[in-house]
Amino acid sequence: MKIVFFGDSLTHGTYGVSYVNKVAAALRGHHFINEGVNGDTSLNLYKRLERDVLDHRPDGVLIMVGINDAVSHSEPGTQLYYRYFKGIHGGRITPIAFRENLRAMLTGLLFAQIRVWVVLPPVEYRPALVETLRQMNDYAKAVCAELRVPSLDLMTELTPAEIPDRPPLRALPDMLRNLLHRPRTSIDHYDRLQTAGGFTYSFDGLHLTERGAQRFADAIVPFLRANGVTG
Repeated sequence: MKIVFFGDSLTHGTYGVSYVNKVAAALRGHHFINEGVNGDTSLNLYKRLERDVLDHRPDGVLIMVGINDAVSHSEPGTQLYYRYFKGIHGGRITPIAFRENLRAMLTGLLFAQIRVWVVLPPVEYRPALVETLRQMNDYAKAVCAELRVPSLDLMTELTPAEIPDRPPLRALPDMLRNLLHRPRTSIDHYDRLQTAGGFTYSFDGLHLTERGAQRFADAIVPFLRANGVTG
């Protein structure tokens, strides 16, 4: 099968480690295409659906999106980033807008007779962000159930029970620094950031460490096998 992984920086591996390579290593004999883009929201994915998914003529698409939507909605200090660098009107995606963007993507893919799987991502930065993403993931579950699209809830599985109330995210310097350069990519560097920040599967509350990416893959591989992907 030709399968597109469609998402944001977690999928691309812009910061930290991508889970896609680990899934591909476990599911031999398929052609995997990584179409993750740093900072993308559900609206950004919808706008590039034809170019980055349909033009590949894939057999299947795995979508994982929502973290940037939740950040834009719950972290006002980041909205300049999403407005000017991601083209989001007002710099914010509401939970209802997220739901409808996802519905539009899934409907278009199903109409094109492409198999679709949806993974609901976790986040562990601070409680306000977690609650916003949980609301968006609940909407995603409902849309997937309505359209009979298989979904995998990583948020329930991986989000810690206790999350400190860390400082709000900001466009400057947090988001702009990520836009301008990639941090060092050594495994030890990310592990040290994870320990210093008190995170469990990420190094900054959002992006994956090596072990975090493996935990994603360990859940996604059997999910795909249970939903029609051999290997």
